[in-house]
Amino acid sequence: MGLVGGLFGLADVGRLVEWNDPLALAVTLATVLALVAVRRWPWPVLVVLSVLMATAGASARSGDIAQLGSMVAVGLIAYSATWPVTAAAFGLTYTALLAYMISREGLLPGQQGFVQLAGFALIAGAPIALGRYLGGLRRAAQAAEERAREAEAQQEVQTRAARLAERTAIARDLHDIVAHHVGAIALQAGAAQYAAQRTGRVDDAVQALGELRATAGQVLGELRALLEVLRDPDAVTAGGPPIEPEQLIVDAEQRVRAAGVAVRMSVSGDIGDAPLVVRTTAARVVQEGLTNTLKHAGPGASASVDVRSDGDGLLVEVVDSGPEHPRPALLPPSGHGLAGMRERVRLLGGTLRAGPTDAGGWRLSARLPIPEKSACQPAASEPAATATARSIPHEPAGWQGR
Repeated sequence: MGLVGGLFGLADVGRLVEWNDPLALAVTLATVLALVAVRRWPWPVLVVLSVLMATAGASARSGDIAQLGSMVAVGLIAYSATWPVTAAAFGLTYTALLAYMISREGLLPGQQGFVQLAGFALIAGAPIALGRYLGGLRRAAQAAEERAREAEAQQEVQTRAARLAERTAIARDLHDIVAHHVGAIALQAGAAQYAAQRTGRVDDAVQALGELRATAGQVLGELRALLEVLRDPDAVTAGGPPIEPEQLIVDAEQRVRAAGVAVRMSVSGDIGDAPLVVRTTAARVVQEGLTNTLKHAGPGASASVDVRSDGDGLLVEVVDSGPEHPRPALLPPSGHGLAGMRERVRLLGGTLRAGPTDAGGWRLSARLPIPEKSACQPAASEPAATATARSIPHEPAGWQGR
């Protein structure tokens, strides 16, 4: 209705409409009614107005009303239609306009007639140009909105993937923490029980219980820190600076020593030059190796830990002597320790190997490349981690499930 009001505001109704001419009034009324529906049915309205304009030669002023209505209709069609449809609308409008103007004023002879035809084309093409321009703006805005929605959806997918990766990393850390500490707790509890029941040495039992309490307190503290990260990842440093990888190795060595395993530690090369993620993974490999020694070899065994840098990466090796006598593991194997560690190492482009030694012990070794020097070599090209426990044809007693 605002469009119709604007049309009659631009046109002098008293001048255009011949109120004493019933045909003129009918044409004007039909034009107004058609314009009311032009937004919903632009094509039918354009056809009706073009017919009214072409047949309004007997009432030229009312034909002007139909002409203005046709311009509105063809502009709306150009706003949303394709180029072929717009071209068809232009052809219909131009033909009707040409018929109306020739019946009203006639066609001038010679070159003036060509100029006149070109002018009619400009009159019919002006609303089309405006409609195409405004339609292009609308389509560009819609395309931008669609790209924004797609980017938002992609961001959501990436966020979910990042959350899943973070949960996987947390699950691995949880396994490392629990397996290592609980293994030490089980051995310390057994030592305390043995000291109290078999030897009667209360001091040894009290010492073992004290070490057990300290280990339990440490694992509880690490689990609380892990839960804090789950609740609020941004508050990871709220409780203090993160534990350095070197400290993880020292803590693992101390716990295993306290449980009765002799440990020889060797660290050489520029270990500190490696990225934090590489050093942390190396520390986890050491932790996993010592945990397996504690679980499967037990007190009285010995283990050697060698961490060194060869310039291109870190080399980690944990070798133990094995159990003095065949013995069942104190804790059931989870089946996830070496598998999870192998995946960690693989994601860094490294290799991990595990298997028995000729002396009856167990060797866990890993090579972790430094990304800055090996980024040109994709992880997929590295050899796969090998020698799982199931691939060993003859496992020494007490080593099943490593």
